[in-house]
Amino acid sequence: MRFILTGGGTGGHIFPAIAIADGLRERFGDAKILFIGAKGKMEEKVVPENGYDIRLIEVSGFSRKNIFKNFKFIKDFFTSMRECRKIMNQFRPDAVIGTGGYVSGPVVYSAIKKGIPSVVQEGNSFPGKVTKTMSGKANRVIINFEETLYYLKRKDNVVKISYPVRSRLKLSDKSEAKKFFGFDNGNRTLFVFGGSQGAAGINIAVGRMLGLLEAKGINLIWQAGKNNYEKIMSETGGRYKNVKILDFIKEIDTAYSAADLVVCRAGISSIMELSLLGKPAVLVPYPYAAENHQEKNALSMVKLNAAVMIRESEADEKLADTVTGLIFDDRKLGELGSNASGMYDRGAVGKIVDEIIKTLN
Repeated sequence: MRFILTGGGTGGHIFPAIAIADGLRERFGDAKILFIGAKGKMEEKVVPENGYDIRLIEVSGFSRKNIFKNFKFIKDFFTSMRECRKIMNQFRPDAVIGTGGYVSGPVVYSAIKKGIPSVVQEGNSFPGKVTKTMSGKANRVIINFEETLYYLKRKDNVVKISYPVRSRLKLSDKSEAKKFFGFDNGNRTLFVFGGSQGAAGINIAVGRMLGLLEAKGINLIWQAGKNNYEKIMSETGGRYKNVKILDFIKEIDTAYSAADLVVCRAGISSIMELSLLGKPAVLVPYPYAAENHQEKNALSMVKLNAAVMIRESEADEKLADTVTGLIFDDRKLGELGSNASGMYDRGAVGKIVDEIIKTLN
């Protein structure tokens, strides 16, 4: 069997594609799998690190604000379509699976035009542009939230399956995980990340609580993001012995393993990873997400007593006290982690693979 997967720009699009690829490889041991990604984007590095080949194409996003930028969008779209057709003619996939991001548009569209079975996976409650555009012609659309169906014109090809998380994400020994990040002590450990590019709102609030964390004897593993790393390092790097600052953490399961508490955004990828691993978290939703879907994600966790939520506008005022109060409360940490672990369907990847197989018949 031969499969092409595509999804890029952010971890929320790349990691579910990797999870599905892992599932296909597990089901078909000799499957040939190829990723198509965007030049200069996160997938260019992450996909090979996870053991898969990738071909890169030139793509750009559609701009609603500046119509002149769309000349490049149109040019890149047709160029990428030609490149996708060439790749598909060479690779001859049995199916093409797209998990979102601009790069998946020309890839899935090329598959549809060539009559190759196509599957679109959408993790967020409010579907992205590619999902909404391609859902009418794709063989199968896989959604994570029931309300996503409302935004799709065609309903008969839609299946609801939980968001797929990479099976390789597993908790390891906490003491060894802490040593990996340079902590050989009995302190509680906080893991903060804001996605692959970082989160300025979270970073500002965390930067202002470093002295408090040190005073309370709390270790900090801080994924600052590529956009913020150098500035944060110049301001705080080396000043606090209990702080480990990185631009990006490839071994994120090790960071989760070391953590007693996590602070992060409320993207669906992060939420499902927390659920898979049963980690307690303080969620700070990105306030400008489409249809405010991150806050909706966070509120769904809060309703289940599976996380605590702080809006970014309140982070400066509330984050420090919330973290220092929660990280030493074993009863509450256990309660949040246990409730979070009940949200994830551990059979999700297998069910998605089943749906892909159905499109081949």
